[in-house]
Amino acid sequence: MITIASIGLGSRGRVYMRGFSRHKDVEFTALCDSNPAMLEAAGKRFPQAQRFDSDEAFFAAGKLADWLVIATWDPCHYRHADAALELGYNLILEKPVTAVPAELDALCDKAKEKNAIVLVSHVLRYSPYFRAIKKIIEDGTIGEIVNINHEENVGFWHYAHSFVRGNWRNTEVGAPFLLAKNCHDFDLLHWLVGKPCQEVRAYGGLAYFKPEHAPEGATSHCLQGCPRVKTCPYSVQRLYLRKASFLIWAQGIAAARPKAPPRKELRRILTDGQYGRCVYHCDNDVCDHHSAAMRFEGGATASFSVSAFSYYFTRRIRIQGTKGELWGRDHTMRLHLHEFGKLPKIKKIRSQNLLTGHGGADGSFCEAAYAVMKGGAVDAENMTTIEQTRISHRIVYEALGME
Repeated sequence: MITIASIGLGSRGRVYMRGFSRHKDVEFTALCDSNPAMLEAAGKRFPQAQRFDSDEAFFAAGKLADWLVIATWDPCHYRHADAALELGYNLILEKPVTAVPAELDALCDKAKEKNAIVLVSHVLRYSPYFRAIKKIIEDGTIGEIVNINHEENVGFWHYAHSFVRGNWRNTEVGAPFLLAKNCHDFDLLHWLVGKPCQEVRAYGGLAYFKPEHAPEGATSHCLQGCPRVKTCPYSVQRLYLRKASFLIWAQGIAAARPKAPPRKELRRILTDGQYGRCVYHCDNDVCDHHSAAMRFEGGATASFSVSAFSYYFTRRIRIQGTKGELWGRDHTMRLHLHEFGKLPKIKKIRSQNLLTGHGGADGSFCEAAYAVMKGGAVDAENMTTIEQTRISHRIVYEALGME
């Protein structure tokens, strides 16, 4: 029997609970969250598990399982991982690991000292879509990589939810934007090129979500009489309360519940709650756009850009090699392959995973981690161990001037 404990039972924590509990030889033995509603809901699903409402009580209880899933807030990841390694856990650790380079080095050293396995949830590397890209590169179909253009379009609605109103809105409660949101992408670029990044330069800032851009008469909360409540694209009435909402998936998050409450109750919560605030009158300080340029060993280059100012929520990539180019958008699950001198091909990527988040990547990550839990070997090159994460996190640290 594989035993797992979980600390942090929000949206990401629930992904791992669903993914691992599919297997009959997995047992959740302990659950921890300071939110009573989250703890109660998880406890009903796993009634045999011990429950803890504070991290202090959880770690004071000693080692309660073979593996620990850490899906708490960004600033907690380091101290929770450090305490867990001290107790002898193997870890599934939510990204980012830490915004402090020395802390990441310390965790790598401790994991080695304790002979512990630490898998960091850069789930995109496990998606069928990006795995297909990696295989085309490794097969030599497009030759040697010369340049990669990669971009993430966050979606105006998703950015407002998570990075203006939400838990990643400022560096007091979350990691810097480029680390919190895009360590996925720097991990992908490092993995696809397959060589060390030798230089990175980045530029970005907070362009728009500021008080000076608020419409005339805007109130502190959308539902407190703002004259633009029916027309502003960021109005909580439009984003959370319409039947055809962009943010059906986030209604429970806005209410701090495992799932969305009735619409009337959600309206009451949004009237004066955190997620009901005007996007121009929040305490956000993270970037709403960023661009980075990288040079890798051997001369390959890559550019990355991320922006809040997009209708779509997708990643687009174009890889140019000496024998051809490859491009695609992850939300379509299609790759366009152009080998020089041949007719173009379109490759449709399919995912068989029951967990479809991130294009099937959530499910693929859980299955890869489960295989390791069963005693399978860790693929040091293709799995996101903490040592692989140290490499890609350091690219972000350098881009942000944090070294």
